[in-house]
Amino acid sequence: MILKRVLFLPIFAGLLILNGCGFTKKSAFTSVNKPTSKQEEDNRIKATYVYYDAMKEKLIGNPEKAAEQFAQVLRTDPKNHAAMYELASIYSDGKRFADALFFAKQAADLDPSNDWYQLLLADAYENNGKPSEAGVIYHKLSKNHPEGVEYQFQEAETYLMLNKLTDAIHLYDLIEEKMGVNRDLTSQKQRLYLKLGNIKAAAAEIEKLIATDPQNIDYYTMLVDLYSANNLKEETMKTISRMQAIDPENPTISLALAEQLRANGQKAESFEQLKKAFSSKMLSPDVKVRILTSYFPLVQNDSEMMTQAMELSKRMSETHPQEATAQAVYGDFLNMKRDYAKARDQYRLSLTLNKQNLQAWQQLMLVESDLQDYISMEKESEEALGLFADQSILYLFNGIAKMQNKKYETAAKALLAGSKMVVDNDAQLIEFYSNLGDSYNKLKRFDDSDKYYDKGLKLDPSNANILNNWSYYLSQRKSDLEKAAEMSKKANELIPNNPSNEDTYAWVLFVQGKFTEAKIWIEKALEHGGSSNGTIIEHYGDVLFKIGNIEEAVSKWKEAKATGDHSEQIDKKISDKKFYE
Repeated sequence: MILKRVLFLPIFAGLLILNGCGFTKKSAFTSVNKPTSKQEEDNRIKATYVYYDAMKEKLIGNPEKAAEQFAQVLRTDPKNHAAMYELASIYSDGKRFADALFFAKQAADLDPSNDWYQLLLADAYENNGKPSEAGVIYHKLSKNHPEGVEYQFQEAETYLMLNKLTDAIHLYDLIEEKMGVNRDLTSQKQRLYLKLGNIKAAAAEIEKLIATDPQNIDYYTMLVDLYSANNLKEETMKTISRMQAIDPENPTISLALAEQLRANGQKAESFEQLKKAFSSKMLSPDVKVRILTSYFPLVQNDSEMMTQAMELSKRMSETHPQEATAQAVYGDFLNMKRDYAKARDQYRLSLTLNKQNLQAWQQLMLVESDLQDYISMEKESEEALGLFADQSILYLFNGIAKMQNKKYETAAKALLAGSKMVVDNDAQLIEFYSNLGDSYNKLKRFDDSDKYYDKGLKLDPSNANILNNWSYYLSQRKSDLEKAAEMSKKANELIPNNPSNEDTYAWVLFVQGKFTEAKIWIEKALEHGGSSNGTIIEHYGDVLFKIGNIEEAVSKWKEAKATGDHSEQIDKKISDKKFYE
């Protein structure tokens, strides 16, 4: 896209217009009518001082006050075109386009030889939806300044606004005669010819560009893209053959071939070309990452796409061993494949190359959580915090890791500090409050625990995790059991068939002495995936004991002990065949 020059008048130019010192143009105060009386001369002098004051206000950023003073100049000197120009400029900046046009036109009429006035008038016409009038001005300016092309570019833009594409192309041709063939102009003309449906002419423009540098593969790529986008397969393949003759090992040729083969349904052959491209050091990692990004939405439900993405990302990481992003992207696909140990290795490798990648740190924390490697998670979150001390998410990871490592006091401190850094992110804040509730419960600071659980539920009354955890801890404390039962029941309604939530509800009922109902819910927990969970199995034994099935209860306690996940009372329960809290 050809950018339009931003119109401006340097502040010193306005002052020169006023005083005329060393400046060939006529002064704003002498260019129209010379004073014929002392009164008029006094008025002009007064207007000069007001004008200077107005320019000062404009300089220090007070456009409204400046506009008032420029208007005062015009009341004293109605034909002061410099003040008209400044008023038009202020109104244009303030998007008062009709007012800007009024004053810009008056200034340009009073001093038609002033290019700045003409440019502002053209801009005002465009802002008022009158590109034809603006085009006339740019055309005149380009005639007055035949040595340059800037005004021709701006005239061409007015033709684009009017959808006069052929006229715009003609102007670009004239510009090209002065500037020579270049990529920006070629791209612009190509786009216009395509809008006109003239593919042949668009291709001819690219061929002109190729002729300026026949060895430049990028130019041929433009032609391939043009033919491919318009389903001209034969022309596409001929252009690719031309590329191969110039630089057969260039990876962009493999990419072009891969696209054509894929379009022809030759998936295996297409993938072979992609592999070849990804094995080339000549193809930048940025291009490879952009291609791999297109795989992200496909790999979740397509094993073939996952296999391809894994192969390509692995080749990229091996071809660019010193590129941090290449290692991290390979880690992302390993993560998506749930190969967490290898993903962790890749994220760590990426971070040895570039420790400033916050996203890589976050991904590393997540896979360590999935691996339940909380020792590494605590250590590396501390390192990340040393680099990104203002990132709340890292405090969350650090607090969770410390909780899992039973460092509840320092966990609470990290979580509390991080929670104060959260900005406009309720979901993250809820995570902090939930974990603070858990931490303070472990510290037996129950009032603080309840406070943060409550704060979390105020933000999200349907947060099943908080509802479940708070109700379970209330049951352990034998406190507010009706509230615990209500919250636990709601958690199960929100996420049905969840063994953890069902176990909690069973335990709340157990503490309430509702053993028959507790048995129903603990069996649901076992049925829905809790049969290998030692805590749930032990709770089942506790329920069975309370309803009189002593031998079966002992059997379940033994089963729970074998898992390694059980209460401190398990041996005593088994030996005494009795329930202990």
